[in-house]
Amino acid sequence: MSPFARINSSRSPLLYLVIAAVLLTLIAGAGAAIATHDSDGERAHSAPVGVSYSAVLAVA
Repeated sequence: MSPFARINSSRSPLLYLVIAAVLLTLIAGAGAAIATHDSDGERAHSAPVGVSYSAVLAVA
């Protein structure tokens, strides 16, 4: 029996615990990202909504 088949057919409580911990970590991280997301129009590396920065070309 291959190692993958043995892992797939096993009923390890430790494996279930590790998978549950990973899923809970992902859910908590997604919840924190959604809770801290700022959606008032300000963007981190660009101009705020409604403000336009255009290049000023000097004509000589």
